[in-house]
Amino acid sequence: MPTVELISITPNHMELLKTACSQPYGKDVTEKSIKKIIESGHLSVLEHCYASFLVKCSVRVLGQLTRHRHLSFTCKSARGSVFDACIIPDGMYDFAKKHGVPKEAVDSMIDEHPMLHAYKECIADGLAEQDAAYFLPQGVETSLVVTGNFRAWFEYLPKRLCKRAMPEHRELAELIRKELAKAAPEIFDRNFMGCSDCKEQSCSFGHKKGDKK
Repeated sequence: MPTVELISITPNHMELLKTACSQPYGKDVTEKSIKKIIESGHLSVLEHCYASFLVKCSVRVLGQLTRHRHLSFTCKSARGSVFDACIIPDGMYDFAKKHGVPKEAVDSMIDEHPMLHAYKECIADGLAEQDAAYFLPQGVETSLVVTGNFRAWFEYLPKRLCKRAMPEHRELAELIRKELAKAAPEIFDRNFMGCSDCKEQSCSFGHKKGDKK
């Protein structure tokens, strides 16, 4: 399962946002008016504030996360670092349960993954970590520090909280949302899942088949 730790956020972010918003909108900017400004779509004011997280997730999710180019990433290196654990999605446990396979058997199967075993064996035999890393499966756990301004997070969340998103990435996004909602509730304590406003016709979650947007 992915994990998230908020390690840094712009101090006094609301005061900074009030100052930023007062430039185009006048001096009498309140928390309520900031919310209205954001809801109107004027998101550039959010670019003055930042939040950084320490994230642990699978390499598979990392490949998706780094598509969000307005975020900044510093990732665990395959050179000089050893990877020794895998992320197991709930879907794998559910599938195993349907076929009468106990959770412990799934855990054992992952721990004994032939590619992960080959990776460890090659390192033990002296192969450089960066070369042995070619054996690593996509489910292997990695870590990174990811930083984004409030606008970047504001635009990231609805994309990855969407029910069509990959389950592990959706769980990661929800953990990030909860941390941001605690640290900056004025901005992030909101529903980012606007299914009723979704214009994706192929999606079956937000509206019934045949509905038109």
